[in-house]
Amino acid sequence: MQKTCVAIHDLASYAKSSLTVVLPALEALGVEVSPLPTALLSSQSDGFDSYFFQPLTKEMRSIIAEWRKLDLAFDSIYAGFLGSAEQVSLIAEFIHFHRAKKNPPLVLVDPVMGDDGELYGPMEKEHIDAMKKLITEADCICPNVTEAALLLGYPYRERFDEQTILRWTKELAYQSKANVAITSVPVEGKMAVACAEKDGSYLVYYDQIDTSYPGSGDLFASILLAYLLDKDSFRLSVTKAAQLTALAIKKTQNLGYPYRHGVSVTSIAGELALNRIESKQS
Repeated sequence: MQKTCVAIHDLASYAKSSLTVVLPALEALGVEVSPLPTALLSSQSDGFDSYFFQPLTKEMRSIIAEWRKLDLAFDSIYAGFLGSAEQVSLIAEFIHFHRAKKNPPLVLVDPVMGDDGELYGPMEKEHIDAMKKLITEADCICPNVTEAALLLGYPYRERFDEQTILRWTKELAYQSKANVAITSVPVEGKMAVACAEKDGSYLVYYDQIDTSYPGSGDLFASILLAYLLDKDSFRLSVTKAAQLTALAIKKTQNLGYPYRHGVSVTSIAGELALNRIESKQS
């Protein structure tokens, strides 16, 4: 049987991020996805001067209610962009409900709130407070540096020494009681994912690329989740996710896509399928 996942993200009708990254990545890795859209957008928001945005909170409640009637169970829950504190609370309740089942799901929370030191448009302080509660329901959290700072109540930093960022990971692990992977951390001239788990805290370095694309964090978390479902260690899962995400960014750049197109999952579809097969055979 294939592993299953509820992917709780927004859906952009144009360009790549959130569900248009998560769905193809997880499916290529052998994980069957049930999407729970949190909002509908005309395009992903980064790089566009204007875009249509429609929250789907009412629809989310209706979908969840129908799923309960069907008594559905999932191997994992992956929560990404949640457009309001109300949605955060709704998903916290959804996770708590499934945690009570006989075989509780693996829960990954990407606490999407901002980037480059700035909150995303619809976010307010109550959203941050709600997200601090949501991460306590997770097995793994994957904030970027901005989101880690918001969760910890620290000022945003553009660069770190190793000691400081590892202290952040330990504090987030203590706060959330989850494994932590802080993404895209500039550490003493290199790029790393900063991690904390039961085996300690450490940095996973990856090839630095002179560009980035929207959806890269969604891709990283999707790959990480798939390998965790496949029972790889946290450290190995983070390493594979970082390497494959860096490869996707490089290939997207080589294909000549503009920044606002977002990361191309299609560019590494073969590598994703091959890596999943190798993981299954090991």
